[in-house]
Amino acid sequence: MAVNVTIDARSRDEAELIAAALPGRPQATSWRGYGIVRLRLRNKREIEPLLPIVEDCVERHRLPWARLRFGDEERMFKSRRSHAS
Repeated sequence: MAVNVTIDARSRDEAELIAAALPGRPQATSWRGYGIVRLRLRNKREIEPLLPIVEDCVERHRLPWARLRFGDEERMFKSRRSHAS
């Protein structure tokens, strides 16, 4: 059964950073000012490998947050690194 996955970020630029790291290089778009990456997977098991990819992007690029949603489930990722210089 196919699964629709949406990854939200604070901006389109941040969504593009996440999209570039994902398999298949999905396109990032913008909706109401937020960045959006939409994926359609063949089954729910394909979501598990995406979790560390999104988490790594949030940490590596010091993104304030990203949210991965599928069905009624949601995972929120927040950078643990300080944004102060």
